Amino acid sequence: MERDAAEAIRCIEITGISDRHSAEALYLEIRRLARRYGIDIKDIRIEKEATHSPA
Repeated sequence: MERDAAEAIRCIEITGISDRHSAEALYLEIRRLARRYGIDIKDIRIEKEATHSPA
């Protein structure tokens, strides 16, 4: 399935990243794939999931 050049994905949310090493590996893989397919990535933000403490 080919996409029109004007189409854009604004946000992709991936949950379950538990440590900094995994987050960095994911960041590098996203960049690698983007270069491979000619996609321009403006920004990648990786946010730590909030943990809830028992009340």
